[in-house]
Parts: sequence; C-alpha cells; structure tokens
Amino acid sequence: MMTVDSRLRKIPHMHWITIIALFFALASIWGSTVNTASLFITPIQETLQATRPQMVMGTTVKGLGNILGAFICAFLLKRMPVMQVIRLAALLLTGSVFAMSYVNSLLQYYLAIIFQTSMTSIGAYVPMSIVIQNWFEKNTSLAIGFAFMGSGFGGMIYNYLGGLWIPAFGWRRTLFLFGIITLISLFITLFVIVRATPYHLNLRPYGAADDFELTDVTDDLPGVEMKDALKSIRFWIFISAIFLVTMTTNALFNNLSPHLIDIGYSLPQAAQVSSAFMLFLMIGKPVIGYAFESLGLKAASIICTLAIALGVLSAILAGHKIFLITLVVGAGMGFSFSSIAYPAFSKSLFGAKNYASFASFLQISAGAGMLVGPIVTGLLYQYSKSYILNFILALVYSTISILIWLFVLPKRGHEPY
Repeated sequence: MMTVDSRLRKIPHMHWITIIALFFALASIWGSTVNTASLFITPIQETLQATRPQMVMGTTVKGLGNILGAFICAFLLKRMPVMQVIRLAALLLTGSVFAMSYVNSLLQYYLAIIFQTSMTSIGAYVPMSIVIQNWFEKNTSLAIGFAFMGSGFGGMIYNYLGGLWIPAFGWRRTLFLFGIITLISLFITLFVIVRATPYHLNLRPYGAADDFELTDVTDDLPGVEMKDALKSIRFWIFISAIFLVTMTTNALFNNLSPHLIDIGYSLPQAAQVSSAFMLFLMIGKPVIGYAFESLGLKAASIICTLAIALGVLSAILAGHKIFLITLVVGAGMGFSFSSIAYPAFSKSLFGAKNYASFASFLQISAGAGMLVGPIVTGLLYQYSKSYILNFILALVYSTISILIWLFVLPKRGHEPY
C-alpha cells in the first residue's frame, strides 16, 4: 500500500482523480444492482412463476434493506475507518450480484435484494460523501454531484448491456457477467486509488486556506445533537417530506420498465428508455449539486421535486411517445435529489459534528418510504392492473413535499451551518 501511495502522490490533480474513481465505483455499485433492478423483474417473474404483486413485494424489502443498512452504516462509521466500511461493503455487494444469478425461489430473491440494498446503503452515498468532504473544503456539493453522477452512468451502461444480454444469454448469465465487471471495477477504484483523506498522500483539501492544517479537522466540530433534533416538531415535518419524496421516486423508479411493457413497449424499448433515464440521472447530479451550491436548500429542493412530478406525470401519458422525452428528462434530473440533498441537508442543517448519524437517519427515513411504497403500489396494481393510480397518488406526495420545503427549509444564506 505504501508503494501505491508513493506513486499516487506524484500524480497531479488527485482530488479530482478521487472524484473520478468514486464515479466509476458508484457506476458499478448502482449499475449492477439498484439501477437495473426493474429490467430484471419481468424475466425473473417468468422464471420463478411469480405474480406481479409478489415481484412488487421484492421492491418492498428494498426498504427493509435500506433501513437495516443505514443503521449498520452509522454503527460502523463510529467504530471503523471510513474506507474499511466502503471496501467491506463493496466486496459483499459484489458477492450478492453473483448470488442473485443463482436464486431459485422467491425467498432467495427477497433475501438477495435485502442484502444488496443493505450493502449499497452501508458502502455508497453516506461514507463516500464523508470521503469527498475530507478531500474538498470548497465546492463540496458540486464535487459530490460529479462523483455521484456515476450511479446514473452505471445505470445507463448496465441497462444497455442488460437489454442486449438478457434476450441473448438469459438473466442469470447477465447477472454473472455484471458481477465480474463490478468486481474488477471496485478493486481498481476503491482498493487501489481512493484514500480516506488527502493527508494520506501529504496533500491538503481542495480549496483549503494556505494555513489550513490537519489539527483543524480534529477539533470539536459544531453541530446539532440527534437527541435534540428528535424533540423538534419541525424536524419530523422535514423528515415526512423525505419520506414522501421517496414514495414518489419509488413509485416510478422501481416500476418504469414493467409499466412501459404493460402499455405496449417491448423489453428492448423499455431498456432503451431506462438507459436514457439513467443518462439524465447522471447529468442531473452535478447540475443539482450546483443548484444546491448556488440557490440554497429551499429553491433547489423545490426545483428537484417539481422535476420529479414532471417525470411522474409523463409516465401517466407515456402511451404517447413524445412524453417519453419529458419522462426521462424530468425524472432523470429530479431523481438526483436524494444523493445530493441528503449530504447537503446533513451538513448545512445539522452541522458536521454528527454528520454520519443525521445522513444515516435520512437514509432510514427514505428506507421507510421504500418499504411502504411498494405495498401501496402492489395493492393499487392488484386493484386496477395498472400503475396509473399509483402515479396519480405520487403526484399528491410531490405537492405535499413542495409545501413542506416552502415552510421548513431556510433560504439561501440562512442555513444554520
């Protein structure tokens, strides 16, 4: 490792190389699992001879995995170095991709989903945002946006490959190939390139003052105590908006390909739409990161939620191909919200002192939405044999969330931290 570190020290622009490495790591983590999950629903359903509500229940257990992973993430980050948490989760997640290719029952499918989602929650956005904040004193949200756009890039590439490979090789071999790609990518990026802080390479954070020293980051940090936040009604209203936005994104994200297939599009066409959606999800990350930097928490959150609502409305009208454009643009840009907003909320509203705890709590709140959302989706689909009612309800969630952002979030320049 020391030999590798000595070579990395000689490479210019290591701050941005770290961002690029995290970009490709997230591309593999999310591309091989979460962002291609909807592509596998129909073929796995046929193999396991399951019903659609049973497959929708598979998306319900994602919420359970997300909640479990968020709790474990907060626990581990208090006891282990951040890069150890990231690397352990990366190895276990890669193993779960291989394991998914061997499932033969719904129980095995559900367990694999819970494990995958837990590992994604443990090793992705929260610990990686900590690494980025260690490397960047300024332009943190923008740097996070560039790194986290890797999840959309991975979804675009893996959805494209899945659309080609599933009809040609079957879903099992496709997942096995995904596992191989993911293993190679994560080893190069997370084990060879990325370090927890620039100090490992005798560097300073990007944008740090000339007199910035390591002692600055080891002093007591400002921030809210979790126990104090939990006593605040305003905090719980804020958390309810996180829950509702997740319910909205969950309604569309997990059911995009099945919905398009239900209304007459072929699997390859649905895969192409999913890839286009991932392209705008990728582009949306730095754009939303810049919005949070330049517009503040309130304006950026409202814009993101409006974009999500546009995507959901377009899904209702997707029988007309013109609305596929607003679907992929609106949803792709808006769905960047959680990955950029949660770090920004945790840092600007609650401070750096308990950053990991608050970021994990937001993940838990989102996990609750992921848990409840598919249950609602399954019930409405069983009643109407369509996802349209579910999308209409998602528009209601979006409206309530926007109202909460208006009254709860501070204006730019008035953030507590």
